[in-house]
Amino acid sequence: MKMTYRNEHHRLISNLHITHGHIVNHFQQKLAPFDLSVQQYSVLRQLFDVYPNSLAVGELKAKMTDQNSDMTRLTDRLVTKNLLIREVDPANRRRVIVKLTDESYHLMESVIAELKDFESIIRHLTDEEVKTMNTLLDKIKIAVQ
Repeated sequence: MKMTYRNEHHRLISNLHITHGHIVNHFQQKLAPFDLSVQQYSVLRQLFDVYPNSLAVGELKAKMTDQNSDMTRLTDRLVTKNLLIREVDPANRRRVIVKLTDESYHLMESVIAELKDFESIIRHLTDEEVKTMNTLLDKIKIAVQ
């Protein structure tokens, strides 16, 4: 069934939405063997980048691409899986900090190695097309922030 669009702007928004869905599905398939969701991976990836240090939950939430993430639920699940350590900051009892366990650091090394070729989904685009697309998407992001 062919979709009809009001105009090219409507078509672009629809294409962005559909493409996002395809990319997320591809990402989910890559993460499935590790029993991780995209959001869980995002949390672990942010903490991997600062390992062995920690981040405050508020800092972590600010770094997430999905600003609507329920950080309490996400961190609870990762703590239950023994992939995250959650502690009260001794310097500020109102602040909660999280960090990777040694086990999750090693898991993330494996996940990152599996995802190293993730960019292959856009391999058919030229460098110039990628640059143009990044410029255009940056303009859209600025407009919706």
